[in-house]
Amino acid sequence: MTLAPTNHSPVSAAISESIENGWQMPAQLYAGPHIHQIEQDAIFKKAWQCVGRESMLAKAGDYITGQLGDVPIVVVRDTEGRLLGHVNACRHRLHPVALGESGCKQLFQCRYHGWTYTHEGALRAAPGVEGCSGFQKEDLGLIPIRVDTFRGFVFANADMDAEDLHSFLGNAEELAQKYAIDFANWDHMGTITYDVDADWKLFAENSLECYHCPLVHQHTFAAHVGTLPKDYITSEFENVLSQYAPITLAPGVDDASALKGFRLIFVWPCTFISVDDFVGIVARITPTGPQRTRFTVDTFIPPGADPVAVEQWLDVYDRTFQEDKEVVAAQQRGYISGMIPQGRLMAHREASIQMFQRRTWRALQQDQRLAHVGGSAPQTINLHVVEVDAIDGANEEGSGRFATSGAKRAWEGELEIAAFEPGAEGVAVITLKPHDGDRLPEWQAGAHIDLILSNGLERQYSLCNAPGDTSQWRIGVLREPNSRGGSAYVHEQLQAQGRVKVRGPRNHFPLPEAEHYRFVAGGIGITPILAMIQLAERQGKSWQLLYGGRSLASMAFVDELRAYGDRVTIAPQDTHGLLDLTAYLGDAPSDTAVCACGPGPLLNALASVCSKLPSVSLHVEHFTPAPPASTAENTEFDLELRRSEQTLRVRKDQTVLDAVREAGLSIYSSCESGVCGTCETTVLEGAPDHRDVVLGEKERASGQSMMICVSRCKSEKLVLDL
Repeated sequence: MTLAPTNHSPVSAAISESIENGWQMPAQLYAGPHIHQIEQDAIFKKAWQCVGRESMLAKAGDYITGQLGDVPIVVVRDTEGRLLGHVNACRHRLHPVALGESGCKQLFQCRYHGWTYTHEGALRAAPGVEGCSGFQKEDLGLIPIRVDTFRGFVFANADMDAEDLHSFLGNAEELAQKYAIDFANWDHMGTITYDVDADWKLFAENSLECYHCPLVHQHTFAAHVGTLPKDYITSEFENVLSQYAPITLAPGVDDASALKGFRLIFVWPCTFISVDDFVGIVARITPTGPQRTRFTVDTFIPPGADPVAVEQWLDVYDRTFQEDKEVVAAQQRGYISGMIPQGRLMAHREASIQMFQRRTWRALQQDQRLAHVGGSAPQTINLHVVEVDAIDGANEEGSGRFATSGAKRAWEGELEIAAFEPGAEGVAVITLKPHDGDRLPEWQAGAHIDLILSNGLERQYSLCNAPGDTSQWRIGVLREPNSRGGSAYVHEQLQAQGRVKVRGPRNHFPLPEAEHYRFVAGGIGITPILAMIQLAERQGKSWQLLYGGRSLASMAFVDELRAYGDRVTIAPQDTHGLLDLTAYLGDAPSDTAVCACGPGPLLNALASVCSKLPSVSLHVEHFTPAPPASTAENTEFDLELRRSEQTLRVRKDQTVLDAVREAGLSIYSSCESGVCGTCETTVLEGAPDHRDVVLGEKERASGQSMMICVSRCKSEKLVLDL
């Protein structure tokens, strides 16, 4: 069924035209509280959405509960075998009549005041209504909703006038048969939820294309699934789309070419049904508020599946979803800023996003609250980029401009300096918080942030508070004796400014999986180790710390660390000499990860010791540039920028980063010394000559990415995904 828009304003028509021409929906549609409410009414109360498995409704009285956007619902199997659905709210005081995720009831009874309903939704009893004038039980049944099934899964729609499910799905049944999407009777492994700090549409669009996969998921999804355009096949239809990609690397499989591959069907607006050779997934996106989304993933495995392989495969998915969370949360900040009214799509690579936006915009146009989008003729920039000045919507004054509803939130990129305290001689401990009490992006132990200083410098500092704390960030900054301007500025001028611009977090030093940890820190290198210790403690893992410095007075966080007792050894050089790494690591049990951060000489000595201990694996982070890992002389080479369709010649005296910028591309970088990892770029062909201190040995050996600020090329030609 094709919906005809009821909104005929000039700007509305221009937005529709711009979407067809490869531009995105206006950014304002991703950033407003009243847009959230319009979407609840225009989309989530009118669309078919998956709410559970049909196998959970096997006998009379079995029920499942769920949500259609903000509408609570219950679906039940009645005594005649029918599936019936209702709004899960009593007609008295709107308390739910069915509790929990599932159950079995012969009657629904509200636990608040005892009103009772049949499976068909009829009000059977209402205690205390005797003598209540005009009370008509037949008028007070549960509000009905539509229910149907597809491939063993239950779908629901709050709009009783909506077209039937199978008409809505179009050729989805044919697609499901083609891709063998039939796993409703597999064993249910469990449900995982991901809370995302972004608009639901951003998360949906991210999940519908794999243009980003070789970059964002280069070590997760893209390492196991063919994500190049020739391999990753998408087909877009009216309300559904399909995806197929071959599996290229799988746990316990020598020849991945024999596998059936990754197959997915998406049902607009929010349901994903996918299956591969190891797991089946039904996932749902639910907006939980403006710029807040919940992604719920039900996982299934075939009977007799190898539990080890399944666990490894589910880990790939989990890490992929975590990466998606981080990406869209960062993306949301760009939408909130209001600086880019409408983004540009790569239609040949992102047709799935175009399908999603076309369908979503058509649904939004049905709502009269968008009848005055823009309020005047559209202003056009470049190719039909519509700058929407305002989207009328209800507020406390009856109507208002979207730009006044918090579109430019001051904390984005700028944090308050909540505390600036001495941590040791020459060390400042700085606590940063959002000035408006909002949440910061999620982060893990080992992550760092960039301080963007008003003198034009940028410096990276590790986060050292409790991992995952999104209320504040804490860093430790050492005043370098030979400061190039960064640490001196922080110590002398930053506190007086009250706020500082921040970018991040990024993590090139995550805590590896291990049963035992031996931490080594030198001087200010204690900062990332602090967060790792807290994470290891939280996970109940065994750990020890060896912490050295010039003197006790120069070592930060000593009092905090002493609370851990004899697991921490504090060894200042002026009283203990150099750290005895051999003695410290000599009794390390098998499966021990040695995680270290500190000056180059310490890390070099540690590498020498660990090379003789097969029971340990070494993981380090440099906080100052180290000598280049390669001693090869600089040579010229050809550089192909695949996406930009350019081929360049990189000179001996020129970095790859400089050559790319000279060709006109805007590439983001920070340290430009191979330390921070900001400029990491995917390598499509060629042999990188790695000269950074970010990538580990396995990452270097894979040759899948490189830091283009310092690294070069061993082969005659290098091809980058730029």
